[in-house]
Order: sequence, then structure tokens, then C-alpha cells
Amino acid sequence: MSTIDPHHRILLVEDSGTNRMLTSQVLAQAGYAVDEVADGRSAVQAAAACRYDLILMDLTMPGLDAVEATRGIRRLPHPRGDMPILTMTGTSSAADKDRCCAAGIDGFLSTATDLPDVLEAVSHWVEAADDPTWGLEARPGVTPPLVNRRTLVQLEEDVGSDQLPELLLTFLRESARRAGLLEARVSANDPQGAADQAHALKGSAGTFGAMALRHLVYDLEQAGRAGECERLAALLPELRRLVAATSVRLCADYPFLAP
Repeated sequence: MSTIDPHHRILLVEDSGTNRMLTSQVLAQAGYAVDEVADGRSAVQAAAACRYDLILMDLTMPGLDAVEATRGIRRLPHPRGDMPILTMTGTSSAADKDRCCAAGIDGFLSTATDLPDVLEAVSHWVEAADDPTWGLEARPGVTPPLVNRRTLVQLEEDVGSDQLPELLLTFLRESARRAGLLEARVSANDPQGAADQAHALKGSAGTFGAMALRHLVYDLEQAGRAGECERLAALLPELRRLVAATSVRLCADYPFLAP
């Protein structure tokens, strides 16, 4: 585990007093500063008042649940609404995960996860708070963020707010086009052609912070270079899902992208 900065602050959102106390103690003993709230509405208020490095939130809570709370947090001005948000859940369906991702939730932790693994995941995600390149390199057992907002904030600073809308629109259109071309190459039994399309999409995905998409097209590129046609075909449904999910997330974060 990487060295913990004692100034890293985590907001823990959990309606169970027992679970909240246990998780808070474990995080505090690991060196984190922890604030606690018991519901989603309080989570939004706390995020508006303090810049956190990570929010760890129970998925199901009475009143404002994690999805609605995340939507409220993501509407906060930078940097208050830009931190990673993880949900803790016992079970979650694919539909639940898609709903969470669309709202701006970055990842999931099972409530059955051992505490050392929870701390490892928290450590990795905390690194996303200030690092615009976080998520570029694959890490075993760590899910990359759908979108790393640090990357987009840095991009906006580099190119200017006036240029960002056109760049993001171009990226979304190009992603859909490249995904279609990649799928056509797989259908044509052309793994090298599919690898070429994956390579092109990998670069642009990294530039725009689409880390989950970048990792997937890296796998597609490797499969194509190795001539693994069956693996290419098996990865195509996830490619379609991530292209769509990335578009939904960016449109939610940047309303000017919505049709």
C-alpha cells in the first residue's frame, strides 16, 4: 500500500451507527482524517462545505440514497464536486451499476470485502484526487474510474474553457466511430485492423480521462495483435457499454454536450 498522507480527508456516509463506527475507526487507524454523516442529504451539505479526497457512501439509505446524493455532489462547483465517490453495497445488479455510473459514482466496494482490501482500494482511489494521470496504468484488483475528472480539469486549464466543448464533442463522436470500425474489423476477421482501431481509441481515451474505456481498448489491442479473434468478439459488448457509459457520464458532467 502506498504511503498515506495524513491530510487526506474522507467523508464516510453510512446510516448504520455500528457500521459507521467500525469503518471510521479502521480508516482513522490507517491514518486518514474521517468525517461522518448518516444520510445522503448531509453528505451533499458536507461536500459543499469541505473538499474531500474521497467519499465512501452506503448505496442504500433512507431518504436521499447514494445515487441522488452523488448527483447533488456532482453539481457542486469545482473542486467540491470532483472527488472520487465509492459506494458500499452487499449486492448490486448490472442495472444498479449502470445507474450509479450515470450519476457519477466511480466504483463499488462489497460490504463482504475484507478490511485490508477495503484499505487497499481506498488508498488507490485517494490517489485520484490530485493526479490527472491516475488510472492510466492497470493495477491488479483495482477498477479504473469511468472518468478521471482531474484529467479533464487539467485539460480545460491547458486549452481554455472556450475550446473544451468542441474537443469533448469531437472525442465522443470519434469514440463511437472508432468503436464501430473496430467492431467491423472483428466481423471481417481482421484482428490486426481491430488492433489498429483500438490503439487509436486508447490514446484519445487517455487524453480525455476515460480510464475504464482506455483499459478495455488496451485489452482489445493486445488481443488483436495476438490474433485472438474469439477474445476480441467476447470484449465487444463491454466496448459498447463503456462507450455509451462514458458518453452519459460526460453529458451529465458537462450539460452542453447533451443533445
